[in-house]
Amino acid sequence: MPMQYYEDNALQLAKLYQSYRFELLHASWLKFVTPLMEESGLKFLDIGAGAGRDAKFFAEQAEQAQVVAVEPVCSLNRLGQAYTRDMPISWYQDELPCLYKVRKNHQSFDVILVSSVFNYLQSSSGQQAMLTLRNLLSPKGLLVIKLRHCNDEEALKLRGMQNCAVDYLLDIAQKADLTCLEVTEPEEDAQGRASVTWQTLLFKPV
Repeated sequence: MPMQYYEDNALQLAKLYQSYRFELLHASWLKFVTPLMEESGLKFLDIGAGAGRDAKFFAEQAEQAQVVAVEPVCSLNRLGQAYTRDMPISWYQDELPCLYKVRKNHQSFDVILVSSVFNYLQSSSGQQAMLTLRNLLSPKGLLVIKLRHCNDEEALKLRGMQNCAVDYLLDIAQKADLTCLEVTEPEEDAQGRASVTWQTLLFKPV
């Protein structure tokens, strides 16, 4: 994953990420995760955790939740740890497609949130990443993948990103024995960028 942009702008980005409420950003799919959060001891994996906003939400809202946050960008990882320092959240500097460190220490999760990560993976790594996620998902678990769509080529280049097609994601998910529950309609960017929309795909094991 190209990281230099995020390393160089970590503090500014962390403040921006933390300024938005989880419930507003993820309103379109929150109904799927709410029933799972009613059970004590929820195991939640946040991949592409940024500065810890989403991991913090689950640590606060789910009773006795076991939360793991994964952020490969060193500076963001440190800022996220500081932001959530009094919470039961385990932080890893790890990344897809393999998640070696996470897999070494954890077996399965009830909810896995993957935020924009597939926008940074080469297509040759996508299937391996999806299989990794499937193997970490509990039998009744929920996999949530957020995609960022952008028509600004300069912005994509600056961040080392690429667009990831919904059909491609559906195909590799099916090959990994995952069933799609929902594909949300494209949503406007919370920061108001006209060139950016977001879309969320939700999966469960077959």
